[in-house]
Amino acid sequence: MMILETRHLRVVDAIQREGTVTRAAQVLNLTQPAVSHALRELEERLGVRLFRRDRKRMAPTPEGERLLRSSELVLSELARVERELGQYRDGVRGVIRIATACYTCYNWLPPLLKQFRERHPQVSIEIVPEVKLEPVEAILDHRLDVAIVYEAPDREGVVTRRLFEDELVAILAPDHPAAGRDHLVARDFADEHFISQSPLAESLFQQQVLGPAGVETRQWSVIPLTEAVIQTVASGIGVSVLPRWLVKPEIEAGRLCAVRVTKKGMMRTWYAAALEERMLSVPVADLVSELKANGFAAACCCRE
Repeated sequence: MMILETRHLRVVDAIQREGTVTRAAQVLNLTQPAVSHALRELEERLGVRLFRRDRKRMAPTPEGERLLRSSELVLSELARVERELGQYRDGVRGVIRIATACYTCYNWLPPLLKQFRERHPQVSIEIVPEVKLEPVEAILDHRLDVAIVYEAPDREGVVTRRLFEDELVAILAPDHPAAGRDHLVARDFADEHFISQSPLAESLFQQQVLGPAGVETRQWSVIPLTEAVIQTVASGIGVSVLPRWLVKPEIEAGRLCAVRVTKKGMMRTWYAAALEERMLSVPVADLVSELKANGFAAACCCRE
């Protein structure tokens, strides 16, 4: 059973701010005996003295100071929740700035955001593509509210929520010698012209497959546009690694072949990252729930 109750925290906070039980009772709209009783009850429950009389003012003891530090955090958080729930009741308002760590997300993200806006017409969504290379830094600098990333950041104050998992596959022209293989490993790419949507240092394929094996491709070209990568590979100019859902129509039409990367496959886990207080806000929490529930389905449908 909890000893501390919200009413106790409000009483000690008011006594600390006002300096006397009488003035604390006035701001709390209570009688002086009621405040005195609440303080005495709390001290008896905890077994410590929380205040001492210093001249004409009530001063917290070391134990009281410890309680006050926590009460300030708890009461401010409760006040914030009450404000947000009030906004939710009256129609949530505000702006959510969002960005992703991968260009392919912009294939499926906008339709999902449209569904969110239909439920929350008073919340504006801003896509901030220019922070793609540093979404976590943008969160910490308050330039971004939510980042969709495929690596959970280990930064103080930034929290993550797991969204979904997808598979990256090697895509090849149908007449490529490796098109019928069960899977490819790092050394199979050594003589290839690799077509990427991101520079070598930013590529997850480089970080997880080529780099650890010490393999370099014969040539590395960067083409940010998804359709251009697909057409370049289909023409036999090079090979690439893309999400399976992204190239599903081309595979089914026979324009491309997909081969698993490594025997176990190359899986990628997506996360939503935000400052803790933003992640707890009603509109951001609802947006993250939407991404978790429908993100992968939206990705699979965007190319159908």
